[in-house]
Amino acid sequence: MFTTAVRGMSSMIVKRPWKIRLPKRLKGGFIEKWGDYWVTVAQDYKEVAYDVVKDSRKQPFKASMVMSLIAGYMYAVKTNPDEMEFQDTLQRYMNESAMLSEKIRNKEVDAHFNYMIDCYNHGLVRRLSLGFCSILWVDNYSKVCGVFKSRCEYLKPRLLTFHERIMDVGFLGSWWIIDKKMEEFDINLEEWTETDAEIR
Repeated sequence: MFTTAVRGMSSMIVKRPWKIRLPKRLKGGFIEKWGDYWVTVAQDYKEVAYDVVKDSRKQPFKASMVMSLIAGYMYAVKTNPDEMEFQDTLQRYMNESAMLSEKIRNKEVDAHFNYMIDCYNHGLVRRLSLGFCSILWVDNYSKVCGVFKSRCEYLKPRLLTFHERIMDVGFLGSWWIIDKKMEEFDINLEEWTETDAEIR
């Protein structure tokens, strides 16, 4: 009985529209209209919140999945790395690689690092932020370049070949391609080939 009464009162509170009480001299003017507008907005949000809570109680598994997706997306947006973090990571990895001998370092990783540094020196690196992740790609010309080819819309990078220009992908606070390459920066495949040839 008590639970039914509480539910009835809560539904009445949600359905009953709010009203701002103003003095007679302020009624019918701009202040009343402005206040009624925001009261209507607040009432709509209140009804939406009430419906969300009501539906989540009926379907708790679905509600937990939706909340998990929303929380995961918000975390990805918050940890979306920027270009400054990529430059710091690149510089740190290059310093670690420079501490090893050339006979030990992976030449493909060194070539990739040198290519990225060269692109930065020429101002070709661009960052595309998708909110929850970032994409670093290489453009044809620098932004300060004023030649015709760099300004012509028909000579811009094409969408079909855009994947060939991707330098790295940032997601969840990390740059995945450069991190993957750094796993084998101290493995020189040519060194093992020369050793096998000498043994044979």
